[in-house]
Amino acid sequence: MGIQKVHLSALLVLFLTACGSGAGGDEAEQETVASGVPAPVSLAYTVLNAYPHDTAAFTQGLELYKGSLMESTGLMGRSSLRKVEIKTGKILSAIQLNDAVFAEGITILRDTLYQLSWQNHEVYVYDIKKEPKKITTLPWSGEGWGITNDGIQLIISDGSDKLYFVEPGTLKLKKVLSIRDQYGAVNNLNELEMIDGYVFANRWQYDYILKIDPSSGFVVGTLGMQDFLKKNSKKDLSYLDKPGSTAQQSGAVLNGIAYDSEKKSIYVTGKLWPEIFEIRLQ
Repeated sequence: MGIQKVHLSALLVLFLTACGSGAGGDEAEQETVASGVPAPVSLAYTVLNAYPHDTAAFTQGLELYKGSLMESTGLMGRSSLRKVEIKTGKILSAIQLNDAVFAEGITILRDTLYQLSWQNHEVYVYDIKKEPKKITTLPWSGEGWGITNDGIQLIISDGSDKLYFVEPGTLKLKKVLSIRDQYGAVNNLNELEMIDGYVFANRWQYDYILKIDPSSGFVVGTLGMQDFLKKNSKKDLSYLDKPGSTAQQSGAVLNGIAYDSEKKSIYVTGKLWPEIFEIRLQ
């Protein structure tokens, strides 16, 4: 998701979550039984490394590909698709998008990269076997927020509680899945990443990452990321609080998940963050 806006549904979820956090054990158990969805478990992780990240990059999507990071950046007039060297943060190549495009999430399936746009109703398709090369544009009926794949289908979020399973190449809709936790539907689903059979999702305006079972739609785990940047960065973060800055106007929030299946580590970052962090689940 791009710029900040307040949704009534998001406020309702915050209210329900606050009520739930103060409930006693018996009440929490009753809520779980009533909803039919068990409460998610808290997932512990270890921070392994921190790597430089372009503080002008309004990160919307992050993917690992052949030892480099592919990154989608947003904002009108600043949207791009980048290939980035992990350890140095050096931009190895970049494709600038049309000024009218607000780019969103990305995913890679069989050497083909799919990049969403927010409200442009377009999905950009690239051949990335060598250097990224745009090959086509596909129409998409809704908003584009996050995207991943299960090796067969693409999975798209639109900021609601829904995940859309579609055919690569055509975006033909195959299935719609509602995501729920013990309190009900979970909206604001944003950047997505498939990790060992589960969908991990940033939730816009919330400081945690969700672990979702794609067969049931249940949130089965959460990674707490409260004050993650302040706790783990050694950089000067004062630029994020500068009045009138992009960070203040558009939100330098947690966003970006990429998985290294060989190392079993996860790269996470945020919009305009100075670093990309490598973490590992315990």
